[in-house]
Amino acid sequence: MIQRLTPTLALQAFQVMRLGSAILTGIILAKSGLSVEEIGSWEMLLYLGTILTFFWVAGLLQGIAPVYAKLDEAERKTFVSNHFLLFCGISFALFVMMWAGEQWMAPALTGLDKVPYFKWFAVYLLFNLPSFPVEYWYLLQEKPRSIVLWGIVSFGIYLLALILPIYAGLGLEGGIKALVLLSIGKWLWAAGMTLRYGEIKPNTALILRYLAFCAPLMLSNVVSNLLMLFDNWLVNWHFSDPGIFAVYRYGAREFPLATALVSALGTSLIPQLVAQQETGLEELKRKTRRLMHLLFPLTIGLLFFSRPLFPLVFNPDFADSAGLFNIYLLTLASRILLPASVALAKGDSRSIFWVSIVELAVKFILGFWFIQWWGLPGLAFSVVLSFWVEKIGLIWILEQKHRIKTSKWLDWKWYLGYCAALFGAYWLSQSNWFNY
Repeated sequence: MIQRLTPTLALQAFQVMRLGSAILTGIILAKSGLSVEEIGSWEMLLYLGTILTFFWVAGLLQGIAPVYAKLDEAERKTFVSNHFLLFCGISFALFVMMWAGEQWMAPALTGLDKVPYFKWFAVYLLFNLPSFPVEYWYLLQEKPRSIVLWGIVSFGIYLLALILPIYAGLGLEGGIKALVLLSIGKWLWAAGMTLRYGEIKPNTALILRYLAFCAPLMLSNVVSNLLMLFDNWLVNWHFSDPGIFAVYRYGAREFPLATALVSALGTSLIPQLVAQQETGLEELKRKTRRLMHLLFPLTIGLLFFSRPLFPLVFNPDFADSAGLFNIYLLTLASRILLPASVALAKGDSRSIFWVSIVELAVKFILGFWFIQWWGLPGLAFSVVLSFWVEKIGLIWILEQKHRIKTSKWLDWKWYLGYCAALFGAYWLSQSNWFNY
């Protein structure tokens, strides 16, 4: 079966494994006997790691496919090696900053005097971050089987490394130390790939050109990061309770299968959109429609069953997270739209940044307003609404600036029908008929 995998399907499977391992980790930790406060400490570390890495990691990863697709064979080999060195250099700078700045960084970003295991987590990031581009190199080399195997091995060992020490009585510290060993192994694998597919030859001009293309994407991700930072900070500021923060973190997540499949589809089609725009747009339309047929029915089903499932899957302390999760499920209506992939293929990374600025402003206003009125559910609804700002803005830019009609890459009839069904199902799930 793996032999027939396409790069798109393989990358979708990889993203499912990535997010699935995160969800499974949360489930196992909730049932491990760790206190809600200690689980909250782990969530706080993940939150810090995301804040400190997401903007540049995501931006640099988003730029790989559109830049690589326009290079000749010799430049591609040089790009692979220089890209790995770039990731290693930034990761080392981040490590030094975290190690030396723990006393001010943790309080500034979390509002807490101290975050347990902060320095061990810094070591983990040092070695783990340079391995992030591995699946992208396999994608561009058209090796779908390698993408799947990389996911199985890396995420399977991740689960074992974190969970086994905890169940062996070594606590969360033992799990994080095991993750450090795993990250070293992943770094060595990434270095080996660099030697295999790259050519060790410094090319400052190429990397500067790549960074210039990625700069708006990184700035856009800074904005996205600020959105997450703002929401987490707002919960801490408004409630000042680690237990409520943990409840929020467990509920404030999108349907992982949807996020994985949609993001992988958008990434995998960029090379085709660069090479053959019309064919790529038609392929994007066809595959988006196929995803709708899968994701909308599954999401609608989750709306009705999440409330009884949350206490069973996690534990009764997280029952209130289900209501937040249901609101976040509504983000599928905007998440399924992929105008950013088309914009990237056109080389228009700047528009993505400017749209994200508008999204940030809307999110700040709605977040402060809604949490005062409706608490955590209000904050979740501010996320749903702000996501629409980004999508509508990029669609307008594609229509007006690039003269690309939305109907070329989106099946409007199926989309509008599914959106009506999704929001109708949410309204029904909130009624007394379905109140578990």
